[in-house]
Amino acid sequence: MRGAKALPASAIVQDAAARRATYPLPKPHENAPVCVIVAPHPDDECIGGGLPLRLLQESGWRVVAIAVTHGSNPARQLARADEFIEACTCIGFEPMLLTERGLSRVTTHTRETDPSHWATCVHLLAEKLAALKPALVLCPHALDAQNTHIGTHFLALDALAVVSANLPNFATTLAFTEYWSTMILANLLVELTAAHVGDMVSALACHVGEVSRNPFHLTLPGWLIDNVRRGGEIVGTSGGVAPNYTFAAIYKVMQWRDGALHAAWSSGRMMGQDISCSAALNV
Repeated sequence: MRGAKALPASAIVQDAAARRATYPLPKPHENAPVCVIVAPHPDDECIGGGLPLRLLQESGWRVVAIAVTHGSNPARQLARADEFIEACTCIGFEPMLLTERGLSRVTTHTRETDPSHWATCVHLLAEKLAALKPALVLCPHALDAQNTHIGTHFLALDALAVVSANLPNFATTLAFTEYWSTMILANLLVELTAAHVGDMVSALACHVGEVSRNPFHLTLPGWLIDNVRRGGEIVGTSGGVAPNYTFAAIYKVMQWRDGALHAAWSSGRMMGQDISCSAALNV
């Protein structure tokens, strides 16, 4: 059964390679704004990457994906790093590793009980963020129901606090992502086309070891379809007309300035294909 699951991923990866040879990926514009995806694991850069993908393809943003951990299985960590690089190459993101095997024990328990280890992790991420000076940072929301996802949320906020302490005028936009648990107070729904979803699935399939044990790439389109139903009510008006999207990604957008989080806007926003994501984010 495991072998059978791996076949669709292999076929998708081969198809993605063929498409890249025929249709080159868009390149970031010179001096483009930077979007950083703080991914808890290799594969999260693809799952939550709908908004960054649109920013790259529509407006030439530079999208940097940072793999925080490489999973908890030491035997898979180096391979997962390779798969991460392949996936980013497939979708057009710039891969960045914090260490050869990724950080370890990125959880709230570590944050509370091992401040020395946590400070080392925060420093490594803060160093990258300070160098990149991103206009947009993506990370999981605080209740994403998986220990490393939740830990990565606080790691990102702590790293931003360090950046602000060293760069007093530093400010950025934050977009919280969801996967293992939904966000009640989401405020952004981003429409994705079939082409966007195809790019995301192709890149996600590059994480062959992961999708062989659990076919995330095959269920991603269904999840993005269901986001339209949920987002129409949560981001839009309860009881209102549902957006005419097939696929969508859900986020909670906030502002980071003066070393703290602030509200970005007072009501939910929908970013259909007729709206520039870059302009709508006011970046």
